Formats: sequence, C-alpha cells, structure tokens
Amino acid sequence: MNEIEKMKARLSAIVNELEEFNTTKNFQKEDIEKVNSLNEEFAELKANIEAMEKIEAMKASANKSVRKTDPAPVAQKRVQVGEDLSAKRAGFNNAGEFFKAVKNSVGGHTDKRLMNTAFEKAGEDGGFLIPEDFRKEIQQKVQGDESLLSRTTQFKSSSNMLVLPKDETAPWDGDGIQAYWEGEGNPLKDSKNKFGLSQMRLHKLTALVKVTDELLEDAPALQSYIQMKAPAAMMSKINNALISGDGVGKPKGILNSGFTYEVAKESGQAADTITYENIVKMEARLLPSSFSRSVWLINPQVKEQLRMMAFDKDATSKVPVYLPASGLDAAPYGTLMGRPIMPMMGGMKALGDKGDIILADLSYLYSATKIGGIKQSISTHVYFDQDLMAFKFTFRVAGECPFEKPVTTEFGNFDMSAFVTLQSR
Repeated sequence: MNEIEKMKARLSAIVNELEEFNTTKNFQKEDIEKVNSLNEEFAELKANIEAMEKIEAMKASANKSVRKTDPAPVAQKRVQVGEDLSAKRAGFNNAGEFFKAVKNSVGGHTDKRLMNTAFEKAGEDGGFLIPEDFRKEIQQKVQGDESLLSRTTQFKSSSNMLVLPKDETAPWDGDGIQAYWEGEGNPLKDSKNKFGLSQMRLHKLTALVKVTDELLEDAPALQSYIQMKAPAAMMSKINNALISGDGVGKPKGILNSGFTYEVAKESGQAADTITYENIVKMEARLLPSSFSRSVWLINPQVKEQLRMMAFDKDATSKVPVYLPASGLDAAPYGTLMGRPIMPMMGGMKALGDKGDIILADLSYLYSATKIGGIKQSISTHVYFDQDLMAFKFTFRVAGECPFEKPVTTEFGNFDMSAFVTLQSR
C-alpha cells in the first residue's frame, strides 16, 4: 500500500469514527474536542492527498512527453486530448453528446468513450454516472444568484450528520464569558464558556428528468433542456424548505424556527394588506448587526402594495417608503427601508398570510451539503417501453437556524431577531 492509499484508508477510518457520534444526544466536552480533532485531521489528509495526486499526474505527464517511442505528432495530439477529456468529460464534447451515447448503448451500440465513466448497477435502475465537468455545470446553477442556499452560512460534510457548537448567550445575560469593571486591588471574577450543540441531518433531494427519444436525437437541445429543468426543480425545493420547511425529511426553514420574531398586525387592519406601520415595526425588530446583510423576501403580489406605500410627513406631502431600482442599482427590484427586495415565485405564502413578507439575514440559517455535490446518473432501463430515458440528480442538504429564541435587549425586554415576519391578516 503506497502513501496515498494509506491516507485514503485513514480518511475512511475517520468517517467511520464520526458515524459513532450519530447516536449521541448529549455531547460531552471531550466528544466535541474529538470531533474537532477529527475534522482538522480529515482536512489536512484531504489536502495532502490532492497535492500528492497532482504531483503524480505531473510526473506521469512529463514522462509521456519525453518518450522516444511516442507516436507521430498527429496521433500524439489526439492521445493528449483524450487524456485531458477522460479526466473531466470522459472524452465527450458536451453533456448532450454523452446522454445520446448512453441512449444508444441500450440498443447494443456502445460508444467506447463510455468506458471512461463509472457504471452503477442496481437492478433495472442501474445507470452511467455523469462525467465530472457536467456535474459542475449543474452544481453552479443550483447555487446561483436566485438561490437562497448561497446566502446561508454553508458547511461541507463527509457524512450525513453535522454537529455544531452554539452559543446563545448575550453579554448581559450573566451566562457564558463575561467582562467586569474591577476596582484596583480587588480579586478578578471568573467566567466560562456555555456552549450547546446543534445537530443537522442531511436530507436527500432528488430530481428525475424523463427525456423522449425525439429529443435525444438533438444533443445540444438535450443538454440545454436537462440543465435547465433539473436545477430549476431542485432550487425551487431548496428555497421552499429554507423558507417554510418543517424539518421532517427536509431542512427547517425560517417560518418554523424558534428564533423568528412575529410582528403583530395593526388593530382593525384590513385583510390582505401591508401597511407602513407594519414595515416600520418589522424593521425595528431586526438585529442591528443584521441590517447590512438583510433582504426583504416577498411574494410578488406584495410588490404592488409596496409601490403605492408612502409615509404622510404632513398634510401636504408624502415620503415614499419603497424606492425603485435606478441605473446600475445593486438591488434590481428596488429597496424597502434601505434594504434590497427579493420577489420569490415559490416558497412565499399567499398575500395576507404569515410568510408573505419576511425581513431576513440569511447568514443565520446554517446549511450543510455533502462533499462531492450533486450526484447524477442515467438509467438505461426505466421507461424503456415508453421510449423514454431517465436522468436522476441527487443532492444531500441540511438547513436550519441553530438558535431557539429571539434576542432580548438588556433593558426594556425588547425582542429582536435576524428573521422577522408579519402576523396573518
């Protein structure tokens, strides 16, 4: 066993050790220290393996380039291109070309380039794994600008469970680390950390895309179709869960978090309305440290009311609350109380329901995804009698806010949060 194999074996051993913590409910200090130690060792080993593999690849490439028995220049160029693509694209020029080759393999016409890809066999659901470069294209689109996942505090996990220490104390609570004004010569008062633990289980999200034989005949169109449909479906589900997920088989979203603060509607407020007073009171409950990172998540139907909203400064003039985007504004949908507005087609509740408008600093939502990103495969058997191919995309993701209740100010008992909603009207 060479050095790289030894390090990979150790990585597997670390993962097995971490699995033992899955059943642990009450972590002790030594448990947390053990998890942190294993995490550091895992990261160091992974970095060393990547570095050593790059060195081996460069040495192999250098040896091939100086061989006296190299083929003619034309053939040499072809071999070098094949080597480059086999690592990332298995020799295919685009995803559509790869998908078409898989379809043809069902009829016994196997493209030799498919030998560069892995093949999973599980009864009739077996399939070819999609080359790395094509996986990355979809991964990037799922976490694009429209995705709420990219705005959360993100972690990577090698297992299906992530354990994070958390601190819910405030400097004036009397718990946790404290500072004191001390008179000269008086003994110092001590304080200590008061940590809790938050456990997040990664949930499995899948997208199954069925494609007709007719579309398979046009490789470029196929690539565009699949890389549009799969990310859109997965992104919609993730956004929905981060907003209103109940934590059962999916992430736990803002609307079900104990950390969220709900602003009461106004006395006598009409149904399905949002008033200036609502907006002022929501902004007042946002943590000061969250203001610069916060956004207004809204159902698109809310925007109409925001555009017509104004504050009566006096009997003759009104001050607009909503400011539309102008020029190269960084907030393309305008601002409300100085913060950007993000209309969301999915996930947001109907106008008048709690969750139709949310002021949120999404960095307080913690998310975890499985190392390796989206796993993709193609079935060569499912729906064969219907002239359809099935493309399956799998992504493991967790998400929730680790904090259990809003923050209360030192004086006045004024509750504040990074997530602020409005009561149903």
